[in-house]
Amino acid sequence: MTEHEQILFACIDNCCYFKLSGELRYTNATGMDDLVERLFRQQMGCNRVVVDLNEASFMDSTYVGLLASLARYCQQQQLPRPTLFSTHSEVNELLFSLCLDQAFDIVQQPTHHNVNMAGVSAQHYSEQQQGLMILRAHEALIELNDSNKSQFQPVVDLLKQQLK
Repeated sequence: MTEHEQILFACIDNCCYFKLSGELRYTNATGMDDLVERLFRQQMGCNRVVVDLNEASFMDSTYVGLLASLARYCQQQQLPRPTLFSTHSEVNELLFSLCLDQAFDIVQQPTHHNVNMAGVSAQHYSEQQQGLMILRAHEALIELNDSNKSQFQPVVDLLKQQLK
């Protein structure tokens, strides 16, 4: 992981903080995927989820899907909607176009919380594991709404075919 691609995480007072910065692509999403999966599998004591994207300069659909998975986790655990901070106009355009505002409270302002966070390392995924991560992320996007379904169903169908 480089300085430009960073995932920071902390769980403080039952609030899980994610800080994502740099270019967020499927090629560097394994650490985030692993963290979201661990959150689903074991209750980390999260009563609230906060995502800070203020230092993210780019995000692909796989990463947006991982965020959708995070929102789905909150919904399944009957937690409040997660809060997402983002001041980057291109990132915000993507979030709104893929309807993440239906799953997150999006705050287009800088964050001022000073939380001591730990870096999250990339995980070593096989090609198969990486394919499954991309598939899960896009399935989460499709679940958000119908326009995402029409946009990403062909991707999901192709991935399912390739992963057989």
